[in-house]
Amino acid sequence: MIFLQVLLILPAMSVSGIPTWYKEARQAFIDEEKAMRVGAKLVLNANEQLVNNFLMKLKNETIQQSIWTTTPYPPSVSFFKSKPWIDNSTIFQVIKRMPKGGGLHLHDTALASLDWVVKSLTYIPNLYTKVIDGRYPQRRYKIADTHPGSDWQSVSDLRNSFNDSAEFDKRLVREMTIWVENPFLAYPSINDVWTKFETYFTTIYDLVGNLTNMRLYLEESLQEFYDDGVQYMELKTVPWVDSNGNDVTDDYVEMVQEVANNFKQQHPDFIGVKVILAGRRSQSQQADVVNRTLALMKKFPDMVKGFDLLQQEDNTHMTYDFINDLLKSDHSVVSYFFHAGETDWTQWVDLNLIDSVLLNASRIGHGFAAYHHPKVLEAIIKKGIAIELNPISNQALGLVYDLRNHPGAFLLANGAPVVVSSDGNPVWFANPLSHDFYMAFMGLGAVYDDLKLLKQLAMNSITYSAMTSVEKVDALAKWQNKWNTFIVDVISIYKLSSVDEIIG
Repeated sequence: MIFLQVLLILPAMSVSGIPTWYKEARQAFIDEEKAMRVGAKLVLNANEQLVNNFLMKLKNETIQQSIWTTTPYPPSVSFFKSKPWIDNSTIFQVIKRMPKGGGLHLHDTALASLDWVVKSLTYIPNLYTKVIDGRYPQRRYKIADTHPGSDWQSVSDLRNSFNDSAEFDKRLVREMTIWVENPFLAYPSINDVWTKFETYFTTIYDLVGNLTNMRLYLEESLQEFYDDGVQYMELKTVPWVDSNGNDVTDDYVEMVQEVANNFKQQHPDFIGVKVILAGRRSQSQQADVVNRTLALMKKFPDMVKGFDLLQQEDNTHMTYDFINDLLKSDHSVVSYFFHAGETDWTQWVDLNLIDSVLLNASRIGHGFAAYHHPKVLEAIIKKGIAIELNPISNQALGLVYDLRNHPGAFLLANGAPVVVSSDGNPVWFANPLSHDFYMAFMGLGAVYDDLKLLKQLAMNSITYSAMTSVEKVDALAKWQNKWNTFIVDVISIYKLSSVDEIIG
């Protein structure tokens, strides 16, 4: 009898002996956190759920293999090492097929694959080259009707002097990339990898610095991005000048517009291209570029959408140094899309994030240091200022090694407005957007983040784009059509006929 009375007054217990009330409270806490995450509010239809179960089975297998064997988890090691594993995975093949919406953090001269650059742009007539010595030797190119000097060599003659021209071309590709076997040895500090990274932009500009070659480059870039499931692009560019130093940015914008329109005619489901003008942080003032941006936005309102500041933040001017130039601009016209917080430092150059918020930036590029600033996080959620996450770029440029520790994971957990982009994908041999989406799904996302995360990130790229509200409606419809086709295709390709078959 006493034993029975004790049983009656004890809380209900689970089989394991843990009180039911505690299990319920714990699960409620977990569910409340899950509901905050990016994508949590989406509801998948029956077909999407089939694909989701398949994808999550693969994700769980990859995680379990890493936990219980010596197989490294791909996002936890350098992309320079993990890329072959990722490329051979079914998860990546599915993500590659997926329509990803738009790329919102792209540099106009870091788009097309380096294989294409070498095979197409180093075979043009009258191209000369030389190598500038330094810690990271840099190859320069020059197009000239007459021989430019004794230190220059004809690229054609140099290629012909090699027994294997294909091997010579591979060498030219390797010289442009930051890809190395051991990044820790090659780049002891962030400044080292940035030094090498910036040589790429000087070299590529030698090849595409005239609008004729840039047109070819952009045409190829649009095709590569489209083939990778990207329907929309926003390109960051500095003002363009010709060989005589004349500003030809108007001609550049017209060229981009023409190339984009031609591509849309060939691919009706392509949404389009916009341009964001940028100043360099190494400059002493930004008034001229801001005013140039304003003039271009008025002349090309459908194409030019705002202003950005480029270059490594740690050793150049902070946004605050240009505050008077930025405050004087016409805020009713000029939108800001600042690179900010691309740093490991706290309460120093990361304060660029605060200026971005106070200047009502439309989006923030990278925002890597945003998790150090609770007021910034509060503001971006309240104002809908999207953070442009570029996970592989941040790893390649030395900010983080294991992408599970990327601050973007914190932003995803808090339901912050975020998009995923690729920054300078050809410089580390990444696909236009698929590899970064893979890292967001497998690295930044929680173990249970599923197809809803990927879908929300794609939709966010339209929601937080620089398109008008009318353009966004049309863009979302084009994306949705491709998404529906993608879901049906995955079900067909992988023969996903029943939930039980997939998860059993």
